[in-house]
Parts: sequence; structure tokens; C-alpha cells
Amino acid sequence: MKKTSLFLIVFLLCSMGVYSVFAADSDIDEGLDSVSFNDPGKVYIDDTTATVEADEQASKTSESISDKAKEELKEKEAKKDEEEDDDDEEEEESGLATLPNGTAYVGAFIGLNIRDSAWGAVKTAIPNDTPVTICGRSGDWYQISSPTPGYVHARYIFDSPGKAYSGNDPVNPNGSSSSSSGSNEIILDVDGDSLQGKIVSAAKQLVDKYGERLAFPYDPATTGSQLGSLGCAQVATTALVAAGALDQRASSGGLGYASLGCMQTIDMLEEKGWSSVSWPPYQAGDVVFWETYLPGPSHVGIVMNSGNSAQAMNNSSSGQAPHYSDIEAMKICKIMRKC
Repeated sequence: MKKTSLFLIVFLLCSMGVYSVFAADSDIDEGLDSVSFNDPGKVYIDDTTATVEADEQASKTSESISDKAKEELKEKEAKKDEEEDDDDEEEEESGLATLPNGTAYVGAFIGLNIRDSAWGAVKTAIPNDTPVTICGRSGDWYQISSPTPGYVHARYIFDSPGKAYSGNDPVNPNGSSSSSSGSNEIILDVDGDSLQGKIVSAAKQLVDKYGERLAFPYDPATTGSQLGSLGCAQVATTALVAAGALDQRASSGGLGYASLGCMQTIDMLEEKGWSSVSWPPYQAGDVVFWETYLPGPSHVGIVMNSGNSAQAMNNSSSGQAPHYSDIEAMKICKIMRKC
């Protein structure tokens, strides 16, 4: 009896313990479905803290990744800038301007213009063999600090005195000839009795007779600031009219001319069967149009026979007279020839 009672007591106690365990498990299961991380009374408040810590850690990790990405982006941008700088340096060093900084010498028998920028306005001119101080390069141009700060075309700058561009190399005076035509001559001479020969002769006569300042009978429309933009067409077409290449449209001081504008001159030449050609080489008697103060043709001249430099007869607005100048001292935009 005693044994039986003891057994029943033990059984009842065990049954109550199992119930408590199951009841606790039930609470936990219910809690998993309805846990509120904002309720400190729940047993899962520690999970909330862990979640917050995890979020903070994730945020720190994200910030770390973001910082790393920023650093990588900065490195890429710096590398790109460096590559662009290298490209700029390569571009700056490309072209004819290859001599190092320091003293160099002019090699142009007719003298050389100093400009305020590449193809910019002419500041002054310096004689052949003048020493210059190179301080920079830009394509086909040297920047110089003396004798006058400015830019000079690299074709006419040499590493020692006594050298000069002779017209045998239209591309690089310090290297081998690379004329697009395969010819060693930059200007092709013509028969004096041909139309081109007559044009050259007429152009030469203008310089010989009217080379002094204001000796040429400029039309009144070319006076003042227009002397360069209109006088050039008058001078060039005066030679063309005298040679029979263009018809006379007007006259001034007894000299007939055809035009006071570059575009009008181009139209007149086309009407006479002239056409645009590639260069070099040039041909004596060609009509050359340069781009100066405006985009497109704004200055015109006549290509002369090959001499000690590549020359063209054209009007000098500063000298106010017909003169010879280097064909490539200004930016050529068009060459026309009667083919």
C-alpha cells in the first residue's frame, strides 16, 4: 500500500513537470509568431538588440564598401586624368615642333612672323638667322619668350644658324621629304608663255612697281580697316585680269580688277573653269585662299615660281602694298588651278 501510494505521488509529480514543459514550449511557439521587437517585456528583446547590432554592423560594412568604392573611383578618375594628360602631352609634342626648349634660330630667307597664338594675329616679324628662345610647343608651332613673346611656325625654326627652309620639304624641315605628290618640289614651275606663267609675271610686276607703301592704287572701298579684307582681292584679281584669266569688272588708278571679295573671286574663277586642287605641291600661278580673321577664305594671293622659299604674292594690309610672303605662314583653306 505504501509502495503504491509512493508510486502515485511520484507519477503525479512527473505529470505536472511534463505539463509545465509543454506549456512553456507552447508559449515559446506562440511568441515566435507574435514577437514584437518594440516590447521589452518579451523574451526576444535580446534578439532585437542583436538585430540592431547586425544592422549597425551591416551599415558599417556598407559604409566601408562605399568608402572603398569611392577610393576605387578616385583612383580610376586620377588614372584617367593622367592618361588624358599623357594624351595632351603627346598631342602637344606631335607635329613639326620637336626641338627642345632653349635657343634655336630662324631659317626663313624672307623673315618670319611672330604671332600672338597659333595662326593668330601677327605681332612683328624677325629676320633670318635671328635667335629665338623656345619655351613651349603646340603642334606645328613653337611658343617663344624672346626676342618677342609669341608663336612662330616650326617649319622655319632650326637648331643652329645658317639653315633655312628651301621649299624642298613641304612637311618637315628637319626630316625627310614627304610631299603628298611624291615630288621634291613644293612649287611646280610653269612655262612663261602659259596662262599660269602670265599670271606669275603679272603678279611680279605688281610687286616691282607698287611695292612701296600706298603706291598701289587701292579702290576707295578698301580704305581704312577694309584694306586687308578687300585690298587682297583687288591686288590678286588685278594680276589675274592683266594675265587674261579673269574679265575686268572695275578699275582704280588705271588698273583693272575683277573683285573686292574672296568668295566673289572664287565664283569668278569657277565660271572660268578653275577648280580646287589638293596640295602640296603647289603650282606657279595657282590662286591660294587663306583663313585669317574669319572662318573660310578671307585672304587671297598668287603662287609664285619656286625660289629659295615657298612664296605667294598678296596684299599686305599692314604694309599697305603688294608683297611676297610665305605660302604657309597663314592657314590655307583652298587652292584653285586652271586645269
